[in-house]
Amino acid sequence: MRESRLENELAQAEEVYDHLIQTRRSLGSMLEEAIRKGKGRDLEEFKCHRRDLSQLIWQTDLTRTELRHQLLDRRARQAEAEYRRATEETQKAARSYEQARKAYIKAQKAVRRSGLEARRLAEVCDKEAEQLQELLRVQEAAQRYQLKHQRGEQGREREQMRAGDHGAQKQRQQGEEREHDPSQGHDGHAGATSGASIAGEDANRGSAG
Repeated sequence: MRESRLENELAQAEEVYDHLIQTRRSLGSMLEEAIRKGKGRDLEEFKCHRRDLSQLIWQTDLTRTELRHQLLDRRARQAEAEYRRATEETQKAARSYEQARKAYIKAQKAVRRSGLEARRLAEVCDKEAEQLQELLRVQEAAQRYQLKHQRGEQGREREQMRAGDHGAQKQRQQGEEREHDPSQGHDGHAGATSGASIAGEDANRGSAG
């Protein structure tokens, strides 16, 4: 039986019971009036009605009590089922809470480890960046020195080339001057004649001896 139907039947039984109680009170008043007036015939009739009414009241009270018991039993079973469901949900929530607590603790440890690792890597990165900057400065200085040295070598080579060109030009000029100078030619011829005379004298001394 559905709960709504039980509630309706219980309400009707309560209403009937209240009406019978009210009727019994009315019969009691009427019985007192018959006794006061000494109406014996009415007295027996009232007693009969009162017995029937008491039986009816008892039956109605039993019916409404049974209906109330059924309704309360139904609600008790529903409450028990709700309690079991709530207990299961509570247990699930407790397990979930425990899992969440363990996961939270694990996550906290991971966060701490990650934080330490992040700081360590940041420090290493900073050191590497400093070293890289230093290497770049050294490389830049080396490139400047090499460029300066190359420029110096190129300058010296150009100076040597200019000096060589100047010496060659000067020698050419001196040769051209000797070719055009008669005294340079006479001296050369006289030197050659003198050398020949000396050689002849040495030959004559050798034969005489």
